[in-house]
Amino acid sequence: MSRSKTMPAFALLMLGAAVLLCGRVWAADYPDRPIHWVVPYPPGGTTDVIARNVAQALTQAHGWTIVIDNRAGAGGQLAMSAVAKSTPDGYTLLVSDASLATAPSLYKQLSFDPVKDLRAVALFATVPHIVVVNPAVQASSLSELIALTRKVPGKLNFGSGGVGSPLHLAGEALRLETGMSWTHIPYRGAGPAMVGAIAVMSPQRLLTLPDVPTVAEAGYPKATVLGFIGLHAPEGTSAEVLRAIEIPATQAMQNADLRQKLTEQGADSAPLAGAAYGKLVADETARWRQVVQAAGIEPQ
Repeated sequence: MSRSKTMPAFALLMLGAAVLLCGRVWAADYPDRPIHWVVPYPPGGTTDVIARNVAQALTQAHGWTIVIDNRAGAGGQLAMSAVAKSTPDGYTLLVSDASLATAPSLYKQLSFDPVKDLRAVALFATVPHIVVVNPAVQASSLSELIALTRKVPGKLNFGSGGVGSPLHLAGEALRLETGMSWTHIPYRGAGPAMVGAIAVMSPQRLLTLPDVPTVAEAGYPKATVLGFIGLHAPEGTSAEVLRAIEIPATQAMQNADLRQKLTEQGADSAPLAGAAYGKLVADETARWRQVVQAAGIEPQ
């Protein structure tokens, strides 16, 4: 082969290598400016506090500047939409939770597609749901609460942080599994209500409440529910940038101080990489679609 014929191929090969090298350098330089983490709730709630703790751990470990941007409203839609429509450069990320999995079933028309427009980056932690009763209710276990409900059908209510909230749907899942006739009473926020825990909806008992049995132990394994908090990026974010976020984030969840802070918030460190977290959200989306339909909740 003559030199004139080999030169263009060689030049093209070098150009391809240069493009790949530039991509790696760009990802290695990430981040070179502040990152905005959009939280779909007001400051002070569990999701917000956990996000701030993780952000602080990443700042201490890697010198990142992370700005927490609270955008509450519309069941998390405002925050999710803002991130889904943002530039996919890794500098605007969603602090995601169960509302991402419930939104497709609860709303008829979304301005974005939670599955197609957002990409899972990493799972931070899981958050247990706890069944509590008013001290005036004569029930100290889930079985006693169910027995009481059967004595006075239609007389007991259950509260949550709002219609369509993760706690509302968790309550509906428990109601459907137990066959009870509880009436849902929505409030404007979850609030502290730990005075009368009778069951936890997580797969295992909590270290902080070792004497409180799980709903599975009470005979209702299908009512097991765990909240979760992680990070999503806009679809189109490069694989290099996703990895540049995923690896430090999952490593940060092994930090002993951070794990202790999460425990104090009632959460458990549960690091998952992007692909595994994406599967978790997909599975939860399918589950909550069934619960919404079975509970007769009309999409808004």
